[in-house]
Amino acid sequence: MTSGAPAAPDSRRRPGFANVVWGVGLASLALRLVLQRLEPLPPSKSVLADEVWYTRVAHNVLLGRGFVSPYWPISRAPTALHAPLTVLLLLPASVVQPHGYTAQRATIALLGALAVVVIGYVAHELAGPRVGIIAAVLAAVYPGLWVNDLVATSEAPAMLLLATILLVTLRYRRAPSTWSLVWLGLLTGLLALDRAELALLGLLLVVPAVVASSRGTQRRAATMARALAVVGVLAVCVVTPWSAYNQSRFHRTVLISNNLGQTLVGANCQESYYGPLTGYDGRYCYLPVLRGLPKGSNEAAADAYFRHRAVQYAVAHWHRWPLVAVMREAWLWSLWRPGWTVFMSGVYLGRPRWIAWSEIVSFWLLAPLALYGFIVARRRRVPVAQLVTLIAFTAVLGMLVVGHLRYRLPTELAVVVLGAIGIDQLLFPRRQRGPAPTG
Repeated sequence: MTSGAPAAPDSRRRPGFANVVWGVGLASLALRLVLQRLEPLPPSKSVLADEVWYTRVAHNVLLGRGFVSPYWPISRAPTALHAPLTVLLLLPASVVQPHGYTAQRATIALLGALAVVVIGYVAHELAGPRVGIIAAVLAAVYPGLWVNDLVATSEAPAMLLLATILLVTLRYRRAPSTWSLVWLGLLTGLLALDRAELALLGLLLVVPAVVASSRGTQRRAATMARALAVVGVLAVCVVTPWSAYNQSRFHRTVLISNNLGQTLVGANCQESYYGPLTGYDGRYCYLPVLRGLPKGSNEAAADAYFRHRAVQYAVAHWHRWPLVAVMREAWLWSLWRPGWTVFMSGVYLGRPRWIAWSEIVSFWLLAPLALYGFIVARRRRVPVAQLVTLIAFTAVLGMLVVGHLRYRLPTELAVVVLGAIGIDQLLFPRRQRGPAPTG
């Protein structure tokens, strides 16, 4: 393992690749800014929409109140309902526009456009510059990505961080370096501070890359242990200040956020285990549980109570698990009642129906191309194991929690890259290509 910055991409990179990909990124930013004007400003249909929390908590931080709840009647109470990174990223825009949402959304659009550029570099690293350009164009126009960039929530930062972790791991496998490990540790910690459930996915991408890169080295076990220690220690160092801050406010351990309990309550109740919404998120399950919440509970105590009630219900109805798991997958991949998903996006977000439908239909169209791209990649011996990891993680998460489309985020990254490989093969079928060097 050598020291220094991550190695430059291989010699197959064409001089104009960077210019083209960054041009596509700029165009994708313009597209996102235009489409944002079609999305209702919060509060839209529901004041409890996630965007309201992120933007209003950012305003509270700027006013010196810290991370306190924006919701009446518990406003000014300590909150860690969501992870903090998105709030911190919205602070500069909140300075520019203290009482609005347009600048905050523009920040998210910028992060989404940067993700488009990084996805282009990921595809280039895997299959060459032409596939990289195709992937960037596809990422720019694919509704499964830009739909998350229309509102000020955590999905766009998560996509950027995931794509960057994937890129660095690919380069690390080709040319291991200490600086790559440093970046992977920092990026994994930041991903945890954006979406807590994705921290595990970050490790699932990093650890196999470190193990594979340690093969053939002297003192393999020591090299691997040292590399994993660098990543782990730095990731923990990034997360620890936030966890310590939560400990001082809630007087109990809150590593990242307090929203798991609410999610599990909606996913484990009468409405989500029986009837036409089996496997989906129950709309009215939260209120009966809320009535039993002990008085004076802070947000962390409430989260623990909700988790207990959700697990209690799930255990009592264990015989429904197989059916519920299958139905969660059906909802997740838009194979069951997609019209209901469109309807609910209108109820909670006021989102135009055509935007919600475009996310679903575009996934249906791209998924077969991605499958074809996977077959082509296997024939070319392109290393796509990490892309498969993204899809597998999505499937497991949806099965264990609930089939919301936003949990499909890692798979959207994978299908764009694999779809680009498939499209490249369809457009240029006679060209023979080998795999990118992996060291």
